[in-house]
Amino acid sequence: MPDKSGSGIFYGWIIVGAASTVVALQWGCNQTYGIFLTELCEDLGWSKTVVSGAYSMGFILGTILGVMAGRLNDRYGPRLMFMISIVSVSSGLALMSTMNSTWQLYLFYGFIVNVGLAFAWVPAVSTVSRWFIRKRGMALGITQGGIGVVIMFMMPFAQFLIISFGWRSSYVILAGILLVLCLPVSRLMSLNPSDKGLYADGVPVTAESEENDSLKSNTMDFTFKQAVKTKQFWMLFMVCAIFTLSIGTSIHLKAYVIGFGISEMTAATIMGLRSGASAVGTIIISKLSDRIGRKIPIAISFLVMALMMLWLMKARQPWEFYLFSVISGFAGGSYALFPAIVADWFGTKFHGSIYGMVGVGEGIGGAISPLFAGYICDTTGSYELAIIIGAAAFFIGMALSLIVKAPRTSKLTW
Repeated sequence: MPDKSGSGIFYGWIIVGAASTVVALQWGCNQTYGIFLTELCEDLGWSKTVVSGAYSMGFILGTILGVMAGRLNDRYGPRLMFMISIVSVSSGLALMSTMNSTWQLYLFYGFIVNVGLAFAWVPAVSTVSRWFIRKRGMALGITQGGIGVVIMFMMPFAQFLIISFGWRSSYVILAGILLVLCLPVSRLMSLNPSDKGLYADGVPVTAESEENDSLKSNTMDFTFKQAVKTKQFWMLFMVCAIFTLSIGTSIHLKAYVIGFGISEMTAATIMGLRSGASAVGTIIISKLSDRIGRKIPIAISFLVMALMMLWLMKARQPWEFYLFSVISGFAGGSYALFPAIVADWFGTKFHGSIYGMVGVGEGIGGAISPLFAGYICDTTGSYELAIIIGAAAFFIGMALSLIVKAPRTSKLTW
């Protein structure tokens, strides 16, 4: 079998590029929700709890559907999954421009947009995991790193659109960008290297390479039922849930920052910088994890995020918020390690369905934190209590990440 595409580049990197482009543009549009949050509250008279609730509902729905998306991807491949995803997200964003009632917010964004998001992320990382073994961490890091790069520019871009055209027209523009750019790129996806007559990593497996390659995945392929019966799976589930509590910070950061008299465009830039730092952290941490394992990077990231939450509580000046964004964003790049851990521990044959279930844990954390932060702010007039609880949760996550170990049947450590 050949190990290259027609262009001389291993096709696995084409997969990474296509997956990263589609997921990054979708999540770039999705994460502008924190930019639109203040506009919706002011223009439509809704509370932060109500607006945050739509994000929370959508996040948990999307991650639950991620289990189904993973299973369908294992069976039908990523092209169909991406087509469903792109059409759904674009339609939901366009419909957001017409809403006047809260039920429309929960239907258009909470349901339609997030159904689409569910059919992108899990199929993307599951497909990339199949194309790489030795460079799996780096490949997944690049896939997720693209999200941070796009969000870095999308935040101030969305604020610019709102200032120039209003929030309703801005949603239509974002929907059009997503549809036009992502549909053609999604056609480049392919589920397995063997579909293209290739090998994972572009290297044929020989007895000699198996003997000498300590990074090769020799984990047995767990079925979905076997994986969820292990205590390690549920420990990983809990660690993921705690890690994604940071999403609450992303959604409310603009509202928090402008509360200290900082301009909206500066706040949007601060949010974007956090995502840009996450992109850099994702690539560096993921590549490092291929050498030293996944456990230490995740534990250190938890520690850094906890300390930066305490810093955020005292921040008042723009430079303090910029520093928070750079350091906490870089640490947040460890999120890319979770799909790699699933592949390391449980194999790749049923990766989509297993990682989809782990994603439910991510969904719980990502759903609770924005709603909780919005409620705390509405009832106390401050985000301080939410920040303190977030810091405590990250310290707990650090402890759990140091305790959990790979299943015994896996020869890899993380």
